[in-house]
Amino acid sequence: MAGRGALMAARRRPPAPGWLIGGAACLLAILVPPVLGSDQLNLPTEVLIFAMVAITYDLIFGITGLISFGQALFMGAGAYATAIAMTTYHLSLALALAAAGISGLVLAVLTGALALRTHGVYFAMVTLAFAQAAYTLVESDIGNLTGGENGLLISGGPDWLLRPGNEAHLYYVALIALIGGFLLVRLLVRSPAGRVWQAIRENETRARMLGFPPYRYKLMSYAISGTLAALAGGLYALFVGDVSPGLLTPDTTIQLLLMVIIGGAGSLWGAVLGAAIVRGLDHYLNVLSTSSLANSGPSWLHDVLAQPLLLFGIIYLLLVYFFPNGIAGLAHYRRIGGTAIEP
Repeated sequence: MAGRGALMAARRRPPAPGWLIGGAACLLAILVPPVLGSDQLNLPTEVLIFAMVAITYDLIFGITGLISFGQALFMGAGAYATAIAMTTYHLSLALALAAAGISGLVLAVLTGALALRTHGVYFAMVTLAFAQAAYTLVESDIGNLTGGENGLLISGGPDWLLRPGNEAHLYYVALIALIGGFLLVRLLVRSPAGRVWQAIRENETRARMLGFPPYRYKLMSYAISGTLAALAGGLYALFVGDVSPGLLTPDTTIQLLLMVIIGGAGSLWGAVLGAAIVRGLDHYLNVLSTSSLANSGPSWLHDVLAQPLLLFGIIYLLLVYFFPNGIAGLAHYRRIGGTAIEP
């Protein structure tokens, strides 16, 4: 009888507010194309793709506690794998994205197997070195595959996705990929392996004493993160229509780090929100720098508005000062019926 009563109480329990907010956000995202129109979907699509990469960075940084400066390696590898597969070998979209995922997995396992033998700042420097090495190889155009400094244009993609006027299709593909990636990572974080990742983040020595090998679990997290980041990189290549070595620079990883910190490290939905804030600020501050307000105002105002990086730095400092735990830090856990739920 006690078991039946608990089951009935579980059935009567209202859905968690987090699921309700997530469902509302998905509904709003679905309505974006018909509301904005195809001409205004560039920024929303870019936000969705970078949000997916930010989630992968949050997996290793916010969940597992690994500070990496080389996440751009996997995003760039996925982008180049997709471009080469479609342009040079004329593979289908599905095979090209599969090649992107496999490239990310292989690179993550190989580089992670070496980098994870170090700790702290040494791990960060090793991952940075791998990304820089990949940047040099791509820029050198070894094997005439990457196009060197000029990059590589993508051709041969499906018309329903890449033809001008079908921007909404690519937007919805990016949205589905983000939702799928979010749910997958969320499931992994709440799995037994995810609990070990968080234990390693808090105290690696204690996790080892409890019988969990940190190296193996960190490599698992790193490999999953690299694979998903490469898939997002493949979508990014389709979005921009070409790939260039600039995608492999530390600037890409720093942007991902900012997204996670602003949104709240360890919070997957915070990483999504951080991606929207960083990419939105990057876009609108650049628009503001060339606007009539910047050109017609006083000289001091023009000097300030004409430097979007300065404005972004000021905004970032304010966000960190007022939200030291990120935007997600504002969401406290409430208790309803003795069960902690996420608002």
